[in-house]
Amino acid sequence: MALILVRYGEVAIKGVGTRSRMERLLMHNILSGLRGIGISARVTRSQGRLFVEVPDDRVKESVELISRVFGVKSLSPVRVYVFKELNDIVNAAVKEWSDLIRGRRFAVRVHRVGSHNFTSIDVAKAVGAALKPFSAGVDLERPDIELFIEIRGDKAYLFTEVINGPGGLPLGSEGRLLALISGGFDSPVAAWFMMRRGSYVDALFCSLAYPIDVINFLRVSHALFSRWSIGYDPRLFIIDCSPLINEFRTRVNPHMWSVLFKRVLYEVASRIAKTMGALGLVTGESLGQVSSQTLHNLMAIEHGIDMPIYRPLIGLDKDDIVDYARRIGTYEESMRTEEFCAIFSEKPRTRVTIEELNNEFNKLDQGLINNLLSSVVTLRASAASKVIDELMLGTSNVEIDHVPEDAVVIDLRSRDEYETWHYPGAINVDINKLVSTVESMGRDRVYVLYCSRGLSSRWGALELRRLGFKAFSIDISRLRRSS
Repeated sequence: MALILVRYGEVAIKGVGTRSRMERLLMHNILSGLRGIGISARVTRSQGRLFVEVPDDRVKESVELISRVFGVKSLSPVRVYVFKELNDIVNAAVKEWSDLIRGRRFAVRVHRVGSHNFTSIDVAKAVGAALKPFSAGVDLERPDIELFIEIRGDKAYLFTEVINGPGGLPLGSEGRLLALISGGFDSPVAAWFMMRRGSYVDALFCSLAYPIDVINFLRVSHALFSRWSIGYDPRLFIIDCSPLINEFRTRVNPHMWSVLFKRVLYEVASRIAKTMGALGLVTGESLGQVSSQTLHNLMAIEHGIDMPIYRPLIGLDKDDIVDYARRIGTYEESMRTEEFCAIFSEKPRTRVTIEELNNEFNKLDQGLINNLLSSVVTLRASAASKVIDELMLGTSNVEIDHVPEDAVVIDLRSRDEYETWHYPGAINVDINKLVSTVESMGRDRVYVLYCSRGLSSRWGALELRRLGFKAFSIDISRLRRSS
């Protein structure tokens, strides 16, 4: 068996009872994660450290997984030697590292816990002197390689790597939250931050363009939770919010659609959160980033929601958020995601009052919230990849790689984007008017749709097919290359 030394930071400064509870939870999460990839392990505690025993041939996989466990500050694969005197440590260091440092400048770093008849400096000097003849010399400032020794009782742990973990608190130590995840950059990062602070996080998604937006949501959720939710299999709640499109279009002020959409979503989410024992909602809002995230609008949106709303990204710039998305592994999937624009206004209000928003909310059908709640589908994050495959089967033939002869090409982007560049002969159509436009052109034609990233065009093609039209979606990059 090989040994991995695991360090934790904030957990170590908690009170005795809290620290013990969090240490046990951290050990559980590590073991659970390793079992999930087929590794049998054993974890023991020792004065602010965990020691994880894993099979010799699974060290690399074990290190990679443990480095993603919340609460872990850093970790190192180590070789352990039992000693009686300082010279035993020196001999162990020569045996372990004499070949490794040939032609290289090195530094010895020592950390000691317990009572010994030597100091950490004594160890560093003795080991350094013994290793120097095998090397290009000692360099404490800019070494080619650092050699670490951690001494605890009668054991010396030798290692050369310190791999950073995410830090924070063990997942599950701070209760449960429900995150509103859209599939873009912000909301998955917000969920990650609250997981890092020890909360179990489940996710809620409001689908406006089934199944395309659901596929995108599941891809982002899989990227987030399969990598970081070690020790817990989150629940994913998917709601059919498509009835909101016609409801908003016929009943409410179009300049307030974006804000009202958030208000409805908060209401639905708070009700689901209560049924699952969640202690609050998590959103990816960043102050002033878009019209619905101004101080005025945020205050109006959350008015009347009787549970905390956590916004861990509220003071971050977009560049900061995107950098975190890269770090946590959701960037690529979020890049593929496009907002379905049928419910968002072109000239949104930035200073909606509580009274104004309540008036618009009260115009909605009284049974709307209950109808949305009745559409909830729940699955576990571990099933996301399987569901993605099933949904993709139903959309596999909607994407084409060329424009058929005599096809009608429809550009679903904004007018400004269309005028900057469009495929020769393409017509610009607002997605809200797609069906009526196509109906006016006839059912005997082939329709090819494109948009910025593919969500609106694929959904539009599927919607037209449902109505009996022959329709396809094409990637805009293919059109650019062919025109």
